[in-house]
Amino acid sequence: MTLLRFVRRNLQPVDRLGETLFGLIMALGITGAARLGIDEADNRSLFIAVLGCNIAWGIVDGAMFVLAQLFERGRQARVVRAVRAAPDDATALRLVAREVDGRLEALTSGEELEQVHRWILTLARRTTPRPARVTGADFRGGLAAALVVFLATVPVVIPFLVVRDVWWATRLSNATGLVLLFGLGSLWARFTGSNPALTGLGVAALGILLVVFTILLGG
Repeated sequence: MTLLRFVRRNLQPVDRLGETLFGLIMALGITGAARLGIDEADNRSLFIAVLGCNIAWGIVDGAMFVLAQLFERGRQARVVRAVRAAPDDATALRLVAREVDGRLEALTSGEELEQVHRWILTLARRTTPRPARVTGADFRGGLAAALVVFLATVPVVIPFLVVRDVWWATRLSNATGLVLLFGLGSLWARFTGSNPALTGLGVAALGILLVVFTILLGG
């Protein structure tokens, strides 16, 4: 529970859902590919392959999270500098509009959007941009992202520890992953306002397609 609290504190819901989806799809891809060489594979090698791969990708994903936060902070500082250096209000407002209109147009009228531009322009001129640096929060978020990828893998690898027959262990692992994908999709629906059952089935179908494509393409 301590790990889950750490993840909730340092990772937004959409990031938690995305990292979980990534971890499950990675695990399903590996166990799906294992079907091609099931005669040569054993539980221990499959356990190590799935767990090891997701640990490695969790570390990579955590590092990418930190870099993405640094990039976004640098982008914001660049926009502020550009706005402050603009020769006139019209140029500055165009710069602001280019950054925010795509996110706000569906939520505001033309007059409201123009007012938002002016508010952001006022804030930008009061702000002194600082060099982008990695913060402790970035590192904690990256660690949380890596933990989510790892934790998503644990239920999928348990069958390789408790089921002796590798064929049944692989099938149970795949079934566990698909059930988790359905649950993840249903949870995702709470944030998007969509139908939980349909969203869950859609995300699970994505996992099934991945496994099928992996098998057909030879891993």
